[in-house]
Amino acid sequence: MDESASLPAGSGRRPLARWSARLGVLAALSLAALTLTTAAGGATDKTVQTKGDETFVPNSKIMATLKFAPGHVVVNSGDTLTLQHADKTQAPHTLSIVDADEVPTTIDEVFQCAVCVEVFGLFTAEPTSSAFVDAPGTGPGIDGRLDTLLVFPGESVSAEVTAPAGTTLSYLCAPHPWMQGTIEVK
Repeated sequence: MDESASLPAGSGRRPLARWSARLGVLAALSLAALTLTTAAGGATDKTVQTKGDETFVPNSKIMATLKFAPGHVVVNSGDTLTLQHADKTQAPHTLSIVDADEVPTTIDEVFQCAVCVEVFGLFTAEPTSSAFVDAPGTGPGIDGRLDTLLVFPGESVSAEVTAPAGTTLSYLCAPHPWMQGTIEVK
């Protein structure tokens, strides 16, 4: 029997075994990375970002694609909620808690947003930096009507959500009231 003929068959088994071991390690690392990504993804749900842009062409169009992302966020009472300015505009935004029936549902309601005027009234002077405004008559933290996170371009602002578990808080951006969402408190 020629040993050189049997050598390639035997030598092929060793690399196959090494590849099987490598594939096992690769699968384990992939599973670990997926687990870490999923865990980290849960933490990012406590951040609401502004997204989109605005376009104005005289005598032609006004277009805004501004929105909150996510529009619906789930937090535990006691968690910190962050508003991050991540859109392409240089406009400030608010995340202002409002009653569900105050959220505009038509274009007329957007342009005649009465609760937005109340949010603007919280500021005694022109704001110059991102801040949390704890509305009069509410408890500390984000828990009631008119509590407001104000964020400027390139910045973020945070506050503790103190509303009790089982609460759903509606919110909007006072300068752009078509930007809307809800906070579900667990």
